[in-house]
Parts: sequence; structure tokens; C-alpha cells
Amino acid sequence: MIVETDGYIELVQYLTGQLPLFSQNTGSATTANYTLRELVEEKLGENMMAVFEQNELDQETRLNIVREADAIMYDLEEVLSSVLDNHPTAEQEEFVTEFVGLVKNLLDQQLNQ
Repeated sequence: MIVETDGYIELVQYLTGQLPLFSQNTGSATTANYTLRELVEEKLGENMMAVFEQNELDQETRLNIVREADAIMYDLEEVLSSVLDNHPTAEQEEFVTEFVGLVKNLLDQQLNQ
């Protein structure tokens, strides 16, 4: 669906360009009681559920979206592997929310074509 598109490739490039945001000495103090991995999983899950709720999808399309979410999570784990067990800063949370929202937008565009 989207992981093979130019838009998704550009999003991954955007993510890699933001890696300094995830360095340990960047941003505000960490106050989260959850890890970056948990944050990414939660936000990705929330956005995938929103896609399901906002669109009437057949079972095959739903399964394709779940597979896409797995592939996206795999990509995020690859890029952020060294920091996934850290507690996110407010800036990191904001970026993850924005990034996952952009992924949802790509899915919405694909479904509306």
C-alpha cells in the first residue's frame, strides 16, 4: 500500500534527518514513565484504528493495513533502535505524533484513490 511509495520513502528520510532530536542530550527533561517504543506503538495503533473507523473497509484491506503498520513499526525500530528503550522527551513525543499522523495521511490518501 504505502511502504513502497515515494511519499513513505520521503517520510523515512525525514525521520532520519531528525535523528539528532533523539540524541540523549537534546530537548527537555524526560518525565515520561513509558519508553519511546511504547509511545510509537501506541500512536501507530491509535492512528490505524482511526483509519479503520473513518473508512468502510473489507477484511482483506484491513489485513493489508495491519501488515503495513507492522512494516512501518519495523522501519521505525531499525532507525531508532538505539533509543527505543529510552523515555521520550516532550519534543520526541511531539515528533512521533507528527510522524505517525503523516503516515496516517498517506494511508488515507491511498484509500481514497
